[in-house]
Amino acid sequence: MQNDIAGDSMDKKKLKKIKKTLNDLRSKPNNIRSKELIKLAKSLGRRLFKRGHEPTYVSNLLPRSYPISIPNHPGAMPRFTAENILDQLEQDIFALENSIEEKRI
Repeated sequence: MQNDIAGDSMDKKKLKKIKKTLNDLRSKPNNIRSKELIKLAKSLGRRLFKRGHEPTYVSNLLPRSYPISIPNHPGAMPRFTAENILDQLEQDIFALENSIEEKRI
């Protein structure tokens, strides 16, 4: 089963599910693992891009969005690092919601 939506179209139902996952992660900021953030990034259409020291994810759906580095270390990620990554992924959700609304008009 593929986790990302690169070949898929994004709709409100998928975004709602992704938003719930993001909020679930926010409820446990001291125990977020990199694989959870990577899965969330891929579900938002991001893909791994060879760049810099840490693994970096770029958006296929939002070409003007900034790349996001997600450290891939064992164990839980530092709280503020995880929160910053969640904030950036939340911006993707907002941008995709706006894109869907613009297409409906």
